[in-house]
Amino acid sequence: MVYELRVGRAGTVTDVAVDEGQMVAEDDEIATLATDDGPVSVVTEVPGVVRELYLVAGRTIAAGTVVALIDES
Repeated sequence: MVYELRVGRAGTVTDVAVDEGQMVAEDDEIATLATDDGPVSVVTEVPGVVRELYLVAGRTIAAGTVVALIDES
């Protein structure tokens, strides 16, 4: 099963903490966003392998944007 990781808030990507193909655990930080209220961590809610990563440092993203696909199998 593939999980779509979405961001809850709009912001600018300041740091990407993982690479495609990397194993992640539940609650691992995927990236950091700069928002109007300060830095926000983007964390995964499921363990698995990062199959696709759509984050680029410096890029602004909207709330609800899919930022990664994580293979839970």
